Amino acid sequence: MNPCESAAEILPGIYQWSGYSPQHRVVLSSTAVLTDTGWWVFDPIPLAPVGKRFLGKNEVMAIVLTNENHERAAGQWASELSTEIWAAPDAALGRAQVRRWTSVAAFPGWTLCSLPGGAGGETAWFQPRRSLMVFGDAVVNLPDRSLEILPDKYCRDPSQLRRSLRRLPAFEHAVFAHGEPLLGGAALRLAALL
Repeated sequence: MNPCESAAEILPGIYQWSGYSPQHRVVLSSTAVLTDTGWWVFDPIPLAPVGKRFLGKNEVMAIVLTNENHERAAGQWASELSTEIWAAPDAALGRAQVRRWTSVAAFPGWTLCSLPGGAGGETAWFQPRRSLMVFGDAVVNLPDRSLEILPDKYCRDPSQLRRSLRRLPAFEHAVFAHGEPLLGGAALRLAALL
């Protein structure tokens, strides 16, 4: 996949960049969220150096993989920015140098929402301060298909995933590892699908 040229600021301190992956035959999206402690980069795909200017002098606190299918360009980002990659304990990954979360204490300002039934290690990240939910594969918003729950054929247990999604806290905005962000009314849109 060729590097994206730029990232767009979709809300203050929240950037997203996307590109079509011929290998996966789908749009891949990545998100970076600035907090008081620095940047959190979710499921990164390649981004040209000029596109990373938004990072400025703020430290990148972590590269986060929302499930076991999203290693993407995480190794390149971690090496370039001298930071760690984090993933769920049950995410089966091809790389050994990944830290596994065991508690949320290491992630101030975030609530981790495990979503069993989706891909291995599927976890949504919620930032209450911005009412922002960061999704991996559990929910996608592709331009040609609109908002949808991960198709059953990609789920470990589709019914369990739907139950997991019903337990999420209320949120206003959502970003996805596949597709366009929903800015405003995101939880209501998801509830209508469920």
